[in-house]
Amino acid sequence: LLFLYFSALPNIRIQSQNPELKIKTIRLGDDTVQLKIYKKQGNNMVFVHVHENETASLEAGILILNKYGGKLVTLAHSFDGQKNRNVSFRYNNAVYQFDPNRIYSENNEPLYRTIQVVKGKGRVDENVIKTVKNLADEFWKELQDYPLTVALHNNKNTPAQLKTKWLFWHSIEPESYSIMSYIKSFDVSGESNRSCSDIYINPTLNNSEFFVVTDKSDYKMLAEKRYNVVLQNDNPVDDGSMSVYAQKKGIRYVNSEAKLGRVKEQIHMLELLLK
Repeated sequence: LLFLYFSALPNIRIQSQNPELKIKTIRLGDDTVQLKIYKKQGNNMVFVHVHENETASLEAGILILNKYGGKLVTLAHSFDGQKNRNVSFRYNNAVYQFDPNRIYSENNEPLYRTIQVVKGKGRVDENVIKTVKNLADEFWKELQDYPLTVALHNNKNTPAQLKTKWLFWHSIEPESYSIMSYIKSFDVSGESNRSCSDIYINPTLNNSEFFVVTDKSDYKMLAEKRYNVVLQNDNPVDDGSMSVYAQKKGIRYVNSEAKLGRVKEQIHMLELLLK
């Protein structure tokens, strides 16, 4: 059924030869995680997938890799049948958790912000930071030799909601991440907005589907194609994300964002980018 589904997609020709797969196991405290590395002869680019629960982006990325070649690196860390966004690991009788797209920085501050103790009486000390930084370094080793890094992400894109916790206790859950996150709202700036230099929004497109780029020529090309795109500025907020780290290292970086579950739309985006 999957073969019939993908065969029906426009302009996609699935080649019979599967990419070569290599698995790199990395120790994380008392646990291990895996980098699954797919390679196929073709384009000199690397696709990167860090959030395990964003399955549509990985599905689209592997299909595009099959067609155009290159390299794809994805992080596998949930071995209980679940697909989790954040990585958890045990260390010294405590359980820690972090966002795997907030660990790429030469400054430890973003890591202190993202790593949390979720069970036990542990604390985020230098040993915990060193452990997580080792994962970031091993991940980056697989990307650094490629002139173009294409990150594969999905978002929820849910509107702001009023949540009732108790009878008279309400809280506002803000709008989730989308291209609108890069627009200053009511004179209030967020991290995304402060990292944005230019933005193009096509009102006919879903604001879930957009690119974030570090190269001005990529921004110009995508804007001319009338696709939603954000240009990261020259001094972005160091939040530990791979886009900021890549820019500081002089690596051309493109983030492809699509709504969760929208495989076909993400394939269209990657086709547009690569052509």
